[in-house]
Amino acid sequence: TIVGGKLTTYRRMAQDVVDVVVRRPGVAARACRTTNLPAVGAQEPGAHSPGVPTRLTRRYGAEAPAVAALAADHPGLLQPIAPGLPVLGVELRWAVEREGALTASDVLDGRTRLGLVPAWRAAALPALERIVPEVLARGVLA
Repeated sequence: TIVGGKLTTYRRMAQDVVDVVVRRPGVAARACRTTNLPAVGAQEPGAHSPGVPTRLTRRYGAEAPAVAALAADHPGLLQPIAPGLPVLGVELRWAVEREGALTASDVLDGRTRLGLVPAWRAAALPALERIVPEVLARGVLA
């Protein structure tokens, strides 16, 4: 059993467990190879896709073009969701459609981190209702 850990340590924890297990007698497996596998969205430092907002490249890496593509029919989604907020509309849509966010709290706290600043949360709720109304329809605001 493994308890604890954060997104930043899960790969190291997995590596430690796999390496312990493969050293056991009778286990026919090789050592963990996670250090040689890029994380989802990883790309070369300084890489940037033309036409993709820099914010998306910094936050989503190689997945940034796919995030930006969600604005193909709605270019306004490539703009901040409210004045002074650092999140673009496509990020709300991405959180729900591709990352599996189910509630407003999941989008605002877990995916975009907007919910950590009360004023940002309040400013983001109208955009959330406009861009991904299905989240608010589930009846869970925070």
